[in-house]
Amino acid sequence: MATIQSLGVGSGLDVNSIISQLMAIERQPLQRMQQVAQGVQSQISLYGQVQSKVDALGTAAQALASSTRWRETTVNLNGAEAYTVTASASAEPVSLEIEVHTLAQRQSVSTRAFDTASSTVGTGILSIQRGQWSENFGAFTPAPDATPIEIEIGAASSSLTGVRDAINAADAGITASILTDAQGARLVLRSTASGADQGFEITTLGGTDNFGALGFTAQTHPASSSGAQGNVRASDLTATLNGASVQSDTNTLNNVLDGVSITALKTTSAPGTVTIARDTAAAKTRIQEFVTAYNDVTNFLKAQTAYNETTQTGAPLQGDRVALLIQNSLREVATDATGASSVFSRLADIGITLQKGGALSINEGTLDNALQDVEEVAALFSADNNDDADDGLALRLASIVTQMTGSEGNLSAKRDSLQGRLRRNQDEQARLEDRLVSVESRLKAQYTALDNKMASINGLAQYVAKQFSAAS
Repeated sequence: MATIQSLGVGSGLDVNSIISQLMAIERQPLQRMQQVAQGVQSQISLYGQVQSKVDALGTAAQALASSTRWRETTVNLNGAEAYTVTASASAEPVSLEIEVHTLAQRQSVSTRAFDTASSTVGTGILSIQRGQWSENFGAFTPAPDATPIEIEIGAASSSLTGVRDAINAADAGITASILTDAQGARLVLRSTASGADQGFEITTLGGTDNFGALGFTAQTHPASSSGAQGNVRASDLTATLNGASVQSDTNTLNNVLDGVSITALKTTSAPGTVTIARDTAAAKTRIQEFVTAYNDVTNFLKAQTAYNETTQTGAPLQGDRVALLIQNSLREVATDATGASSVFSRLADIGITLQKGGALSINEGTLDNALQDVEEVAALFSADNNDDADDGLALRLASIVTQMTGSEGNLSAKRDSLQGRLRRNQDEQARLEDRLVSVESRLKAQYTALDNKMASINGLAQYVAKQFSAAS
């Protein structure tokens, strides 16, 4: 409000003070509106916190309502140095005895040593046939589904390096590399995949110079100009699971049991044991997180809806319909029975009880005992029977939270209502501010006129007084 500096000079009245006091009276409705706005803003902030806490409870409830999460497993190994085991949610609890007899390997052969990688090997044709070798590379049996692949080595690729590049470019099921040491440079050939039928035989045709050194039609030990040396024979993984023989062309057994993958690392001299069980520790953690989230909502609402008998004042949400509705809904889920499980019907049956103040408490011993029957605990929380009376409690609560927080839910409606109320209040304040400007302008005009009139009267009175004084 602008200060009126010149008013009262002619009349002697404290006009500025008078107008200030009158405007203070005029502003009282505005101040009440501002106080109401602060209260609404406080409720909006509080309901923002309620929304956040209810969302967190919904997330915790969803974790318990997920049947997949209840199927998480733990894998305990005796013999972990020989294999690894993973189990998915589709795996059933089981105990296994595993013995690894042989590992799946890729065939490897190497040529004799040449002076350098650029040394001339010769020209000719390499014929590569995929198949199986018997023990110690004694006899070769071609794979029935494989035909020989021929690689022509001309003058331009007749060096050890050239032969290597030609083999790698042929996509013949083997890879070539050059190994250089104190003896010289050797070509090492290895099958690209493991498994007994991934072995290979190399026949040299029409060769010149040392071209025969690239052939491998039988074990040559050591490697010479007439043929390569067999280092590793291609083989399958062979193992026994609970006494049953299993075989694979890789060192991983996928889904020999539903949802179970076993990767062998080395052979064993005796069976090792593997136990796959439901992950009750993870389930217990999710239950504890649910109880924590439930109590966070409950304790917050309890504090914000309380009434102080001593001061006779209520908390900001005391008597609020939506806050009370949330409290009642949570209390019902905590105490209601369900037919979802044939063993447990209430949270109290697994050691989760409602305390006097509305919070939940966990009896660790009772919960641990209940989790020995984890399938029934899972049903208590997550069973979906398309019937509220028989649905799992976490599933039921997750649905309630979704309804509360959805676009048509109570929390959303409350938030929209408060924000609409705040907007209307702010609009009313703006209109009242405009009116107060007009009132102040009118008062200034009135008191300006009064000041001028009083100044005129005072001037006339002084003139009359002087005339009487001069006549006497």
